[in-house]
Amino acid sequence: MKYYGYDYKFLGEGDEWKGFGTKIQAYQNFIRNTNLNDNDILIIIDSRDIYVNRNSNEIKKVFEELYKKRGGDLDKNLKLVFSSEIGCCTPGISDISKEKIKNIALEHKNMKQVDGNYYLNSGMVIGYVKAFKEIYLNFNINLTDDDQTKITNFWLEDNLDKIILDYDQVLFSNAHKWGNKNNLERCFYEKKESHNNEFMIKDTNTFPFFIQTPGKYWTCYNYLYRINDKK
Repeated sequence: MKYYGYDYKFLGEGDEWKGFGTKIQAYQNFIRNTNLNDNDILIIIDSRDIYVNRNSNEIKKVFEELYKKRGGDLDKNLKLVFSSEIGCCTPGISDISKEKIKNIALEHKNMKQVDGNYYLNSGMVIGYVKAFKEIYLNFNINLTDDDQTKITNFWLEDNLDKIILDYDQVLFSNAHKWGNKNNLERCFYEKKESHNNEFMIKDTNTFPFFIQTPGKYWTCYNYLYRINDKK
């Protein structure tokens, strides 16, 4: 975060972990007490499995283009943009809901059906502070609740216009370890020296700002950070 020039605050250090609701409640407390302006852009991301891929001075333009393209407005139509992923691995999401999620994605006219990035990933989200105050604070989550399940169900329950997914992975991207977690089969990123050594998604030629390696896909994480190369 420092290297790419992001202003950031790390939450949770020293707190007792009581479930995934722990982090959501910490985020909500931060949002309630923040001194950021309503029109400031706030990004909330997980920490231990995230790779930062692009400079902070480029994200505002990319976010605002996506936001306006998907009908977002600071005053009349507030939205939050969540990461998308190919697997719906959270409990409490019914088959009917999964089908609805898929149909929402396929109805999006610019949906690129690369690996079917249909599902909401709660580990990466961006929006105006005003949107976080009006939407994120309405997530009713207990400490022991699964955050991804709760937020997905909130989205599907008459809040479809308040949450949009980054289907084309221009801001956020998720790697997945389907099968053998010890190989790079699902780590579909290539470093481009011609593009400031940033990682590009091979199938789409896009350069996301943040890459997550969920499910303890440390093989991909180590590849991104070149950890094995440094040993």
